[in-house]
Amino acid sequence: MDDRRRYFRINDTVSLKYRVVQSNDVETEFRRKEHEKNNLADLKSAFNCIEAKLMAKIEQVEETNPLVAEVLNLFDKKLSLMESMILHKDDVENSITETQQVNLSASGMSFESNTPINEGVNLKMELVLFPEYQFIPLYAKVVDCRKKIDDNLYRFNVAVDFTHICDSDQEMIMQHILSRQATIIKKEREEQVQEAHKAIANG
Repeated sequence: MDDRRRYFRINDTVSLKYRVVQSNDVETEFRRKEHEKNNLADLKSAFNCIEAKLMAKIEQVEETNPLVAEVLNLFDKKLSLMESMILHKDDVENSITETQQVNLSASGMSFESNTPINEGVNLKMELVLFPEYQFIPLYAKVVDCRKKIDDNLYRFNVAVDFTHICDSDQEMIMQHILSRQATIIKKEREEQVQEAHKAIANG
């Protein structure tokens, strides 16, 4: 990958799951995952993609019918518990899953957390990109954590560098970023044309 492209960044909405791991576990675990091409790995990937899509739909339902959204959330949690028991028992404890805004590049990202995460800590992360629902497992190291105040609530802006990610997944993130940038540029140009037409019509 072109080194310059690794640092292209966008603000994006993703599904993000992460937990703290010990540094001596990262290399061994990543090598195991890299060679894990069995049906269980494929099943886990498919489940995470469906889970991300379901979370996005529930957020839409909440706007019109909070009760239905609450029931769907309960069913989703029940299924997630069953999935955790079957597919990744090691990830159940101390794991956080959110659909949220991030600042993303192919080499790292920043995101908000309700709790501080110490600089130098290793994270096991599972990322799902929208609207493709592409599932990307990776490991990252926290390089910065700063407190911020939002609506009188303490939040923390966490920045990480990706330390263990396979080349194909890194390229997938890059292609996603380029596609999102192209969409944004196209939308901005369409808005400029519309504004120009309005100015001509009003002139």
